[in-house]
Amino acid sequence: MHLVVDNQEQFTRLWTEAQPKLAGYINALIPDFQEAEDVLQDVAVSLLRKFPSYDDQRPFVCWAIGVAKREVLMSRRRHARNFLCYRDDLLDLITEAYEELAPELDGKNRVLQECLRGVRGRSLELLRLRYQDTLAPRAIAARVGMTIVAVRVALARTRTTLRSCIEGKLRAENKSL
Repeated sequence: MHLVVDNQEQFTRLWTEAQPKLAGYINALIPDFQEAEDVLQDVAVSLLRKFPSYDDQRPFVCWAIGVAKREVLMSRRRHARNFLCYRDDLLDLITEAYEELAPELDGKNRVLQECLRGVRGRSLELLRLRYQDTLAPRAIAARVGMTIVAVRVALARTRTTLRSCIEGKLRAENKSL
């Protein structure tokens, strides 16, 4: 029993150190945040299961990246059949729509930046953790000592406030034109 606890502690230390590097690696290969989070969890489970065969003469991160690579490839195979993600004609249509909307999005982004200057305190911290650091609500909750529900509610309220600010500023700009 003591050996199992030692292995779990060793794995936990190694995983805690390697996890940010693996998250960066996976996010570079999988553009969808939620899918990348799912793959990262799959990697953690796979590493934990395979840990008894880990050769501690080899760097843990290198071993973990090898496992992560296999998980990423499996994820890509699962999603290769996804009709929406891999149809060239849909990609062209989305590109055309984005090109049409880009000027409007630029204006909204400028106004968003103005509205963000008014966000302070915990709300600003939650926005930074969610959208700059791309943490999931569960990770944010653990980091700031809130419940997941409280994080989601606070983010929803902040987004609602930002949306109202943006819409108000855009209306004011349109009236002045």
